[in-house]
Amino acid sequence: MSVRVNVKPLMHWLIYRGYTVRITKRAPGEVEGIMTTPDGSTTFRYDAAAQVVHLPEKVVAINEYGWEIDPP
Repeated sequence: MSVRVNVKPLMHWLIYRGYTVRITKRAPGEVEGIMTTPDGSTTFRYDAAAQVVHLPEKVVAINEYGWEIDPP
């Protein structure tokens, strides 16, 4: 059985930022992976329910369209 996580907002955010991504782990409600930015590669964890991208240096809240918003 595959774990289905809504990553559409995450994918939109990555595309808007011009990043590439490789998903390394899927779990109920979240995914983990490595994204490549102009500054290099970094790990991330995306919480689909909260629509939050956890990066090593910060947390980014996004809306359903992938736009960054102020955290609640």
